[in-house]
Amino acid sequence: MSDDDFSLCVLTNARKAARAVSRYYDQMARKAGFTSGQFSVLVTVREHDGATTAELAERLSMERTTLVRNVALLEKKGFLISRPAADARGKAFSITEQGNLLIENALPLWRDAQENVKELLGEEDFLTSVRLMKRLSQL
Repeated sequence: MSDDDFSLCVLTNARKAARAVSRYYDQMARKAGFTSGQFSVLVTVREHDGATTAELAERLSMERTTLVRNVALLEKKGFLISRPAADARGKAFSITEQGNLLIENALPLWRDAQENVKELLGEEDFLTSVRLMKRLSQL
């Protein structure tokens, strides 16, 4: 018999939490017409105009193939534009006016989702959770 307590497994608990949070934020994003992953990409491109595929993948901790799929769809819908990157080895992305409008329309929903999570956890645990998730993402 092992003394290992798998209920304390960081991987299992992180995945369960990530799935629950993703489902919750996807419900929010669907009301605005996209996914929470696409929202993250749009916001990141807006904050880092001209970021390349590699830079976005790094900032979002996202697999490049998943990112490429997301940006292709967002570009097709007119929310992002791409151009050759400065090093000519990839693409650089910028948000369009339509993409900015989409974010602005989604922000009240995102704020509500954030507030609901904050109410569930309490202010202190909310801030601690975000701080700890940022640390864990450095692994």
